[in-house]
Amino acid sequence: MKKSIAILLILAVCLTSGFAACAKKDKGSNEEGTVAESSNRGLNDADTEVDFVEVEVTDKNGEKVTDKNGKVKTEEVPVVITRDKNGKPVAHRIDKEGNTTPETVPYSDPDDDNTTTKKGDKGKTTTKKKTTAKSTTMTTKGDEKTTAPEPTTKKTSGVPTTNDSGTKVEFSAEDQTRVKRMLEVPYLYKASYENAQGVPINIASHAAIWMAEKDGLQPSTFASGTIVLGLFKYFGQTVVNFKADCNSKGDNENIKFNSTNGTFAVTGFETADHTVTLTSIEDLGNNYFKVTASVSGGGKSKVVAIMQKNKLDLDLGFSVKALKWS
Repeated sequence: MKKSIAILLILAVCLTSGFAACAKKDKGSNEEGTVAESSNRGLNDADTEVDFVEVEVTDKNGEKVTDKNGKVKTEEVPVVITRDKNGKPVAHRIDKEGNTTPETVPYSDPDDDNTTTKKGDKGKTTTKKKTTAKSTTMTTKGDEKTTAPEPTTKKTSGVPTTNDSGTKVEFSAEDQTRVKRMLEVPYLYKASYENAQGVPINIASHAAIWMAEKDGLQPSTFASGTIVLGLFKYFGQTVVNFKADCNSKGDNENIKFNSTNGTFAVTGFETADHTVTLTSIEDLGNNYFKVTASVSGGGKSKVVAIMQKNKLDLDLGFSVKALKWS
């Protein structure tokens, strides 16, 4: 299924612009110019689950738009995921200002197990198997492109763990550089985690500063959406309670959250304090890869990371889904 790079870039720009502009008067204050946030501010809520789904493109009359071959055009759109009373995910579209809209789109949770359970008649439970499309990953070795074979322990859904294994592949020089940069975020070695455990606050604070620097920002005070969006790009998921716990659990004097006006203050960037050398890359399927690297600095000698192809930040290239330092 083809992805539109142009559309993804527009989405990323629109989202970033929307969140950077979310300053307004605080309803609970008489002070003009105070930054405030609505409960439906999309990614501004650090506890909000966000994803991207592919939908059919329609014109202003609601008619499907097709290409010259008559095939219906599609695009990826950002959505906020909520759960109904039965725990089923409901996807609400996010508009260009970063607000959640009432409009819903079909959504299947990629992190659910490969079965869906529902209540049948008289309280009985029935299970229906989900189907997942197989895909291969293009890798580059020198100037020659090769297609990675299907991994031996292919995951049909959910995020793999650092204990999983797959087929060894090689990344292009560009992708190797991207992964290396991400794993060399200062102080990232302070915590290990699997995706199911959630992202630790103390390493998220360092990733947030690194993302701000990567995006060309200068140390300053930002509307919280700017920082939260950066974290979402880096980890491919929201960092739960980051705003609430940044000051107490972040262990980082270079970034602080001001709860009175909903802003983050970044006072300085951080100097690299460790390096990594990639030693092995395994394809785990569904755009997940297990990266093993040796480490110099930070009191560590090795890291195993689960990386996922990143569809929100094309420059970043990947998101970090799990880390095991030793």
